[in-house]
Amino acid sequence: MSSRRSDHPAASSDSGWRTTLLSNAPLPVLIALLIPLGWAVGSRAFGLYNERIVMLVGFNIILAVSLQLINGFSGQFSLGHAGFMAIGAYLAAYPAMTYSRQFHEPGVTLLFFLSLGLTVGIAGAVIGGLFVLLRQSRRLHRSAPGILLVLMLVWILADFAISANRPTPTLAIWTHGVAALQRLFSALIGTGTAPAAKLSSALPSSIRQPICFIILLLGGGTCAAAVGFIVGLPALRLRGDYLAIATLGFAEIIRIAIQNSPPLGGALGLTPIPKYTDFAWLYGCVIVTVVVIWRIAYSPKGRAIMAVREDEIAAAAIGLNTTQYKITAFIIGAFFAGVAGALYALHERSITPTSFGLQKSIELVVMVTLGGLGSISGAILAAAVLTLLPEVLRPVEEYRMVIYSLLLVVMMLLRPQGLLGGWELWPARRGHVRAPSPTVAEPVPA
Repeated sequence: MSSRRSDHPAASSDSGWRTTLLSNAPLPVLIALLIPLGWAVGSRAFGLYNERIVMLVGFNIILAVSLQLINGFSGQFSLGHAGFMAIGAYLAAYPAMTYSRQFHEPGVTLLFFLSLGLTVGIAGAVIGGLFVLLRQSRRLHRSAPGILLVLMLVWILADFAISANRPTPTLAIWTHGVAALQRLFSALIGTGTAPAAKLSSALPSSIRQPICFIILLLGGGTCAAAVGFIVGLPALRLRGDYLAIATLGFAEIIRIAIQNSPPLGGALGLTPIPKYTDFAWLYGCVIVTVVVIWRIAYSPKGRAIMAVREDEIAAAAIGLNTTQYKITAFIIGAFFAGVAGALYALHERSITPTSFGLQKSIELVVMVTLGGLGSISGAILAAAVLTLLPEVLRPVEEYRMVIYSLLLVVMMLLRPQGLLGGWELWPARRGHVRAPSPTVAEPVPA
């Protein structure tokens, strides 16, 4: 009896590992199949036009599935997804052009992101400390934090406005602070370039380009996730239309900041960006995105996120930190939007701020809504349909967008829950049992 008890945990552990390996076995096979598929898509027989449409479908799938985690599973209404895509695109394209030397310098590219993270971390610590001090002023008066926040914003804007038209005054603290951070960033890059280049040269030449490309993808996604945290921390305390307006405002701030940034090309954008994204890389990232979002959504943490969506007050009453779960979904969605932006930039060779405006955010929200809120496979299906539909209607060029809009209106009237509603085309999780539909209890006589 004792031997059986001692062997039982090991046996269950072995069966758990075996189940995990079997459930993950199709993934490497699918990724390996992308290589011959990529050769077929890139061939002359397939055509450049068809190849571009297939690539656009892949970009939109990553964006729609990542937004599904925010709008569908966590129940928020974000209109700022294009802003996160812009951050990933620009913060992958700029180091690719400036530091990667055609993807042959992974060490220097990594140095760029580490230097950027240290510089932005110092600025964030200073600003965070100021906000903590502002909150402490509540002890003096309830309205003191709001008044001091408005005064600080006026001070910052006046500081930059005065310094823009004349030599920087001595008391322009914010302008001098930004200049000091720029000098710190330049010093870090200048000091670390030689060791980073040696690190790159120590790597085999055959893997330098893939490693550099992966660093650019992860770096762009991480920067977008960091901005998602900064945006989500104050904005996700709002609900409904207020949250949509707040995220829309933040997305426009990001776009305008990029448009007025000379290192990022300003209104003209960046060009020529070295190209590396191909079919295999793009759809490999599509598979990773779908698997990660699917496993998060149907995990215990995903169930908590959906509980917050269904009833935030009830979720808080049972001890869930509702703000934490909403911010977690927001950060993960922003990360994959940044990855999609990096893939897009390293494929298109040229990007401009107008590519990441309000129209792109609305297009992604339409994809999520048309596919069905809470359905990952619905988001994939809607991303493919809404990317292909304008091209199918291209022969009727004069009425193309009219027909496209009418089809969306008719779809929302006939099936407001979306193409798939909340259902998936595949099982939600191995061993997962869908909750039964609620039934009405019989009245109990008093």
